[in-house]
Amino acid sequence: MLSENTVTRLAALTHRADAKRGVCWLPLAGIVWDDEFPSLRELFAVPEEDRKQIFRLFTLRVARWRKESLAEDDLGFWEELRAQVPEWAFFQRQTVTAEDLQAQNDAEKETADGLKALFDDADEVTITEEDGVQSFSATFDLKKDERAKTKASLLKRILDRWR
Repeated sequence: MLSENTVTRLAALTHRADAKRGVCWLPLAGIVWDDEFPSLRELFAVPEEDRKQIFRLFTLRVARWRKESLAEDDLGFWEELRAQVPEWAFFQRQTVTAEDLQAQNDAEKETADGLKALFDDADEVTITEEDGVQSFSATFDLKKDERAKTKASLLKRILDRWR
């Protein structure tokens, strides 16, 4: 269940016929309409557990668009939150056009490509998943090139002595 604060924020996001579709690279990696997603400032004003539930809903909606079967607990979760915020614009878009699905697929691929490029340079990457929501962490050793140069210089000096 979402907190009362989050329900109030989402309930204010009512469906508009003229809403514009856009892409949210992170955290959603997909398409979203401007009447259904709170600003990032508002999103990060809600409790973390509520944010995770919102992200899970977006993941489930894409699965529904693709006509994928949902697990029983996912269906229950979907219905529980829809009952909590039925007027939220998010729940008004249960089907999409082929163009929308292509835009969703493109957004997912571009996000994955961007993250791969970022992770390729990371020294350590951790990816976790909970309820269909992935989280990641990347660690970069910003001094490794400096240390490598120092080690190479030291090795060169040692070898030069032996010559």
